[in-house]
Amino acid sequence: MEKYLVIAVGGSIGAILRYLTGVYSAKFFGTWLPYGTLIVNVVGSFILSFFMILFLEKLSLDPLWRLFVAVGFCGSYTTLSSITYETLSIVMDGDYVRALLNIALNFGLSFLSAFAGIVLARML
Repeated sequence: MEKYLVIAVGGSIGAILRYLTGVYSAKFFGTWLPYGTLIVNVVGSFILSFFMILFLEKLSLDPLWRLFVAVGFCGSYTTLSSITYETLSIVMDGDYVRALLNIALNFGLSFLSAFAGIVLARML
């Protein structure tokens, strides 16, 4: 039961932060691209990679922390389904360049962010 509670708490925090990121990124950056999804995926990729390296290689923590961060928080904070839906919406509007840019930014920056998280965690 403890595992489920840890996942639920992490998921609740991730979901709330995901919502707030979407709201405030639209206000700050506009809506030309789905910036909220881009931000949560890039930041979430960094967080997941950084903390997994810390948990697996650097720190001796209770495995519940991995569930909290990886399954709970990052599981609700980041999302592939949003990228898919938002990109298809852009395609349906006929803006293929913007759709490709959305895909490239989400996957390219998320990959680089995950790599940076791994490198930074290993430097600690």
